[in-house]
Amino acid sequence: MGSRQFLWNFMKKSFTIGLIGLTIRDRYATVVPVRGISMSPTFNPGTNAFWDDFVLVEKLCLEKYKFSRGDVVVFW
Repeated sequence: MGSRQFLWNFMKKSFTIGLIGLTIRDRYATVVPVRGISMSPTFNPGTNAFWDDFVLVEKLCLEKYKFSRGDVVVFW
């Protein structure tokens, strides 16, 4: 009986953490890899195929932000 209760509590916590993480990733910010040479030398200055640079994409400012030359924009 104790292992069943442990499993149930573990599943509830895992589901809750998953929902919170998904909401944060969908609404507020996410981490994405930068691949390819299009952003070189700012991102991926080397040509190592095994290591990518990662950037934090913040999604809250999109409605009020005035884009200017030199900004990095991510398209999906």
